[in-house]
Amino acid sequence: MYDTDSQTIGTTDDDRDRREHMRRRDEAAFRSFVEERQTMLRRRAYLLCGNWADGDELVQEALARVYVAWPRIATGAETAYTRRTMMNLYLNDQRKRRREVLTDEAPEPATTDHDRELAMTLTDLLRDLPEKQRAVLVLRFWEDLTVPQIAECTGVAEGTIKSQISRGLAALRDRLAEPPLTGAGAFP
Repeated sequence: MYDTDSQTIGTTDDDRDRREHMRRRDEAAFRSFVEERQTMLRRRAYLLCGNWADGDELVQEALARVYVAWPRIATGAETAYTRRTMMNLYLNDQRKRRREVLTDEAPEPATTDHDRELAMTLTDLLRDLPEKQRAVLVLRFWEDLTVPQIAECTGVAEGTIKSQISRGLAALRDRLAEPPLTGAGAFP
């Protein structure tokens, strides 16, 4: 059958109406998903990226990709799919930045002892970790995912996830165990 309005073979008005209904239903479901999880997604992105601007960009890019894939995502798997998309985008971006940032100049000097106590926040601690360690720590302790869930989300072996968590926690413990301030900024 040839429908001159749609210029396609085998398409009827009922087919177009059904597709339009499905598209509207999918858009409503996507809009609802974003409204319900927007705060959680922004927080996760902030913890990964270390600042709100990059975090918001990460959320925006991830949601754009999830929107395109929305009709193919199984019901109930939307959050996991979005989490995986965000992790992949974050890790890919870190790989690109690592390649692009190579310079002949030395890195900035370490903060002074007086600044260390002021800068000792979770975000600063996470920012100093390698991106993969930061990612698994955020998934494990912020998202409260199990090791198998993290492995599935990132596509990395469970043993690697466990070692990344262990190394990340050791690095955080080492950083927290740095000697306290002395002098004018020290507590008696």
